[in-house]
Amino acid sequence: MSTIREVLDHKGGSVITIASKASVLDAISTMSKANIGAIVIQDGEQPSGIFTERDYLRKIALEGRSSNETLVSEVMSSPLITVSSEESTRVAMETMTERRCRHLIVMNDEEMVGIVSLGDLVKHMLQEKEAEVAQLSSYISGNY
Repeated sequence: MSTIREVLDHKGGSVITIASKASVLDAISTMSKANIGAIVIQDGEQPSGIFTERDYLRKIALEGRSSNETLVSEVMSSPLITVSSEESTRVAMETMTERRCRHLIVMNDEEMVGIVSLGDLVKHMLQEKEAEVAQLSSYISGNY
């Protein structure tokens, strides 16, 4: 069974963050430039929330709020839903399904070491299955 650490080893552990006093416009601009769907809100060492495309749609666009005048801290999702890097990818996917979220912050003790999306986990699991099929095909054909 694969772990979140393996996903991060392949994907990388960098996390794009923004300060809680930043505007929503700054947050979505940063997200657009980085081509990501979520940004972690962080002041100091500890992350305090996450702002996602879904948050923007529900809390800004549908409510008619100003992206330039609204602070990201006013509309971020909090508390964070986290996972350890030692957790299995299967348990992480179950957590995402149960909690109805698409991103998990990876924490080891008190340190943020990465972020994984549902897409990251699906991609990782597909690569695992493809490798398994290739091994089985090699075994069946006698090329082992």
